[in-house]
Amino acid sequence: MRRRRWDVWDPFDIMREIQEEIDEMFEDIFRGPRLWGYRRRYEPFEVREEFEGVWREPFVDIFDTGSEIVITAELPGVDKKDIKVKVKDDTVYIEAQVKREKELEKEGAVRVERYYSGYRRVIRLPAEVIPNKAKAKYNNGVLEIRIPKKEPVKREEGYDVKIE
Repeated sequence: MRRRRWDVWDPFDIMREIQEEIDEMFEDIFRGPRLWGYRRRYEPFEVREEFEGVWREPFVDIFDTGSEIVITAELPGVDKKDIKVKVKDDTVYIEAQVKREKELEKEGAVRVERYYSGYRRVIRLPAEVIPNKAKAKYNNGVLEIRIPKKEPVKREEGYDVKIE
């Protein structure tokens, strides 16, 4: 954003500056889609180095069935062997790495493009669970984690004290 000196005698000078700032914001919006806080332009045969190693948060759904907590996470393009799930206390940690390599041929030249990225998410659970009983399945890009809930501990409501 560029700053100009205002002309104190021109009442529309500040309005023109505001209009320029708004125009710049709209230009920025249409330069390219956002990828979880990172902007990416799609250009043919281009690999942007700044996007290598970008970690994204997968979309998740969390359900409390009464006896267990069920989490589903979207992890498209991930191999099952590249997914790590850890349950600790009241938190679930999901990490998945995406590795893609492809070869392109153009005018007799061969170019190899590599893309390494992945997903990371830390999920706070709505209830106490039994971490060592957790089970996970991965099918068609969707990870499902089932964690049994701990039995709620009954707490005494206290004692009435007789006042003498």
